Amino acid sequence: MEGFRCFLDTASLRIPQSPLPECMSGSSSQNPIGESHFDQTLEAAFSRLKVSSFCRQPQLSRFDGDCSNGSVIKYPTNDHGLGGENFIPFCNDELQSLNLNSGGNGVPSHLGLQNCWVQSDIDCSNGFVSNLNQHSDNSPHWLQASLNGWSVADLRGRVAFLATDQDGCRCLQRAMEAVPNKELIDLIFLEVLEHVATLMLDPHGNYVVQKLVEVCSEEQRTQMLLMLTKKNDLQLICISLDTRGTRSVQKLLKYVTTKEQITLIMRALSPGVVALSKNSNGQHVIEHCLEHFSVQDNEHLLHVVANNCCGIAKDKSGCCVLQKCVEHSNGKNRERLVAAITAKAIVLAVDRYGNYVLQHLLGLRMPQITENLLRQLRGSYMSLSCNKYGSNVVEKCLLDSGEEQSSQIIFELLTNRNVSMLLLHPFGNYVIQTALSVSKGVYHDALFNLVQLNSHVMRGNYYGQKCFFSLLFNVTLVGMQGFVHWSSWIGANLRGIVSLLVSSSYGYKASVSDAIVFDMREIFTLKL
Repeated sequence: MEGFRCFLDTASLRIPQSPLPECMSGSSSQNPIGESHFDQTLEAAFSRLKVSSFCRQPQLSRFDGDCSNGSVIKYPTNDHGLGGENFIPFCNDELQSLNLNSGGNGVPSHLGLQNCWVQSDIDCSNGFVSNLNQHSDNSPHWLQASLNGWSVADLRGRVAFLATDQDGCRCLQRAMEAVPNKELIDLIFLEVLEHVATLMLDPHGNYVVQKLVEVCSEEQRTQMLLMLTKKNDLQLICISLDTRGTRSVQKLLKYVTTKEQITLIMRALSPGVVALSKNSNGQHVIEHCLEHFSVQDNEHLLHVVANNCCGIAKDKSGCCVLQKCVEHSNGKNRERLVAAITAKAIVLAVDRYGNYVLQHLLGLRMPQITENLLRQLRGSYMSLSCNKYGSNVVEKCLLDSGEEQSSQIIFELLTNRNVSMLLLHPFGNYVIQTALSVSKGVYHDALFNLVQLNSHVMRGNYYGQKCFFSLLFNVTLVGMQGFVHWSSWIGANLRGIVSLLVSSSYGYKASVSDAIVFDMREIFTLKL
C-alpha cells in the first residue's frame, strides 16, 4: 500500500496540463526536462510497482518551448513513418514549441530510442510525410551514413520519406547518379511511383522525381504518365501550374520518346490549355509542347488557343504563348490562328499585352498577313496613334510594311483634321517621327510642311520640342531638293532653334548653342 500511496501522491506522472516550468533542478534552460526530481520520483513509483517506466516513450533529449500549432510526437511503426502511427497530442496551451535535436518545427529528429519523430504542421496525407520545409542538422543516422554502405534493403520502405528530406533527396540523387544499379533504380521507382504526384509538388521531392525521370527506362516513364493521368484528368494540369511541379513536368516532357507517351500528355493537358497559357508556370509546359512536339501532335492545342486567342493575348504570359503558337504552326493551323488574331486587331492594339502579339505578326513580314492586318486597322490609325500601346502598333506598321502601304497610313493621318495634335501628343509625336523616317516624295514633303506650319507651337510644348529636335538632328537628307528645303527652313527658324537650345528644358549652355548655330551656318553656306 505504501507504494500505491506513493503513486497517487505523485501528481506529475500525468502529462502536465499547464505550461512547463522554465527550469527544473538538475536541468538547464535548454533542457528543462532532464535528470530532475520529476524523473527520479517517477522512476521510484514505477520501480515499486515493478513496471518499467516509459515503456513505449523515449526520453526526450531536448524539449524547449510551446507547441502553439498543435504539434505531436509520433511513434512510427516499422515502416518508418510511412504507415499508421500512434501519437500523443499536446494542447496548444501546453507547449510553446518543439525543438528536438535541432530539428524543431516540421523537421524529423532522431531521439535515440524507438525511432521517435517529431512532427509540426506536416501533411501526412497519402500515408507519408509530404511537406518538410526546413533542414535538420541532426538527420537520422541512416541518412548520414556513407553511400557506399547503403544497400537496397536499407532503402526499402524509406524512399518516399527520404525524398521529402533535404539530406535524403540529395542522397537519393547521388545514389541514382552512381554506377547504374537496376535493382536500386527499380526500388526507388516503385516507391516513388505510388506518391509521384505529391512528390512533384514537394520542395525536395521534385528533384528526386526529375532525377528518376532521367535514369529510368522508357517503360517506367510510361507507367509514371499513366499514374499521373488515369486517376484524375486534371492532376497533370494542377501539377503544371505549380512552381515546383512545372519543373518535374517539363523534365518528363523532355524525355518522352514514344507516340503513346505524347498522346497521354496532350490528352491530359488539353482541358487546361487556356489556364496553362495564362499562368507563369504553366506557360513553360505549353511552350515546351510547341517547341518539341510536331504540329500534328499540337493540332488540338492550337485549335483551343485560336478559339480563345483574345483572352490569351491580353494576358502577360498568354501573349508569349500566342507568339510561340504562331511561330511553331503552319498551313491551315497557322491560317486559322492568324485569322482569329486579326479579327480582334482593334481590341488587341490598345491592350497592354495584346499589342505585342500584333507587332509579332507584323514582324514576320509576310505580305498576306501584313495586308490583312492593315486592312483591319484602316480608319483607326489616328486614334491608335494617340494611345500608349496603339502608337507602338502604328509605328510597327510604318516600319515593317512596304512603301505603298506606309504611304496609305501617312495619307490617312495627314487628311485627318486633328493631325497637328500628334505633333504635341505624348505618344503621337513618336508616330510622326517614324513617319518622317520612312516617308518619301510628296508624303515626306507634306510632313515637313506640317512641322513648319506648327513650329511656333511646338517650341512651347515639351513633346513638341522632342519632335522638333528629332526632326532637326536625325533626318536623312536625300537629294539637293530636300537639302535646299531644309536649309531654307532652318534659316527661317534659326532664332527659334537658338532659343530652344538655351532653354532650361534641355540645359544647354549659351556657348554650346552658339557653336552649334555657327557650325550650321558654316555647313549650309559652304554646301549651298
